[in-house]
Amino acid sequence: MNSRLVIITGANGAVGNCFVKHFLQEKHTDCVAVSRSPMVTKALHCQVDLLDSKATEEAINQLELTGFSDVVVIHGVGKFKYEHAYRGTSLDHSQPSIDQEVFRSNYHTFVNVVKPLVQKLNREHQRGYQTRLALCGFGSITDKYKIPFWHSYTYAKDSLRDYIKDLANSQKWRGLIRGRFINVSTTDTGNENKLRPNATTQEKKYWLKPEKIVKQSIGFLERFTPLWQEIDIYEPLPGFDPQAYYRNYKTIRSKWERQMGVG
Repeated sequence: MNSRLVIITGANGAVGNCFVKHFLQEKHTDCVAVSRSPMVTKALHCQVDLLDSKATEEAINQLELTGFSDVVVIHGVGKFKYEHAYRGTSLDHSQPSIDQEVFRSNYHTFVNVVKPLVQKLNREHQRGYQTRLALCGFGSITDKYKIPFWHSYTYAKDSLRDYIKDLANSQKWRGLIRGRFINVSTTDTGNENKLRPNATTQEKKYWLKPEKIVKQSIGFLERFTPLWQEIDIYEPLPGFDPQAYYRNYKTIRSKWERQMGVG
């Protein structure tokens, strides 16, 4: 019987927890909830700091993969930071410094999980198993616009996209790895509400609900083709022109700093 193992990082967060709840209801599915802090869940809970590569490798190596036809990694970890230092109204094309805390939390947390998992699956393949691996990362719809105020976040997400895409296109894996990337608009989470406490009720009306992310992404996560696919999930705002808005850095700065209560 075909079965799958779903590994969800950031399982204590709003989005990660929604994925855990979904997969716990699915047949022939074992769910591993990964979080840095304790949590109560019916899933197999793995408590580990994903920035600790050694501890993460040990946790992955303890997972039993034999017998699963499909292993899915849904990575819901990564810090966002509004970078106040940028004060211009046009983008300086010189390379700004990268905030390493932001980069490591978005990129290395994923690599620390996937690198030992790929090695483990390689050993499974050498034993004759043909287990497929699905890798799913998350980014922002705004990443394509290279907003200077969260340059480090976008740089980290672009690096993550490239990492997943390279694995999905690897000839060595002969099509057994598929990569998925979900770009979301502002999402209604506890962290987002803490970051932007002055956002109005009308503005929050168009914040994306975690449940919608799960509902709209499941089909695309479960398909075996194409090997690489990227989708956008958002709450449509009437009359919103992304091209005009995301090129107006002065307006973006004003809105964000009002919502954050800084200036």
